[in-house]
Amino acid sequence: MSDKHRAGERILEKDTDEGRDRDTPRPSSKHGRGRVATKTTSKSRKVRTVFVRIVETLAIAGGLLATAVIAAAVSFSLAVRSNDVIVPDLSNASLEGAREMLAADELTLVLQGNRFHDTVPKDFVALQAPAAGTTLRKGRSIRVWASLGPERRTVPRIEGETLQSAQLILEQSGFSLGRVVEIHSDIYAPDTVVAQSPQAYDEIGEETVVSVLLSRGYLEEGFVMPDFIGRDYVELLDRLSRSSLRVSQVRLVDYPGVPKNVVVRQSPLSGTKVFRRDRIILYLSKGP
Repeated sequence: MSDKHRAGERILEKDTDEGRDRDTPRPSSKHGRGRVATKTTSKSRKVRTVFVRIVETLAIAGGLLATAVIAAAVSFSLAVRSNDVIVPDLSNASLEGAREMLAADELTLVLQGNRFHDTVPKDFVALQAPAAGTTLRKGRSIRVWASLGPERRTVPRIEGETLQSAQLILEQSGFSLGRVVEIHSDIYAPDTVVAQSPQAYDEIGEETVVSVLLSRGYLEEGFVMPDFIGRDYVELLDRLSRSSLRVSQVRLVDYPGVPKNVVVRQSPLSGTKVFRRDRIILYLSKGP
């Protein structure tokens, strides 16, 4: 048999043995189990190594992604904040001053209207919206209301009115009656307003009290009632005609022992203060 033929048979026998080995279970032995365990352990190590590398790769990728997200968020926040400004306090600022303050923060002023204000001067900022301290984007508008100063009212005329009527007129116009000073007047009747302060038609702000000068009527000259008792009435007529006293009535009465036309009683009594309007009555004796 040739060498080539023998070599072919050996190859066929080897293939046959290998197929038989694959189909027929090999007898177990300590040596066989060791080889299988060794192969299994090696394979597990390789799997774990691959798994660990995969986890490490994912962790690195996740860290890079988180870093990128945080960096983007920080950049966005900084970009947003760089466009935000705090609204300044415009109180006690003129309109021109407020406009300059807002322009420095890249904000614009919009005059919304005017209103009366008791403490803020005219043409100064009385109110703003949004309020001071508010965070706002640059380029936005701030609405303001300019002050007209204190509200002014016209004082009504009450001269020539009675005190009661003057008080009613003042209350209807939003004022109140203040101090009342009484004087004598030859022109105004009693209980009549002679003058007022503030004067009629004046425009005033916060002040709402009007004081008045009130007439007590004309001032009469006063006299001290003389003593006419025991005087003859005929003799008195000449004296009375040259004085400011006027006898309004003369009455005759019985008064025994006293001559006729002698004053036996008088009203008012002597020493009393009298005025022209007072009635003076003399009582004369009828005589014997």
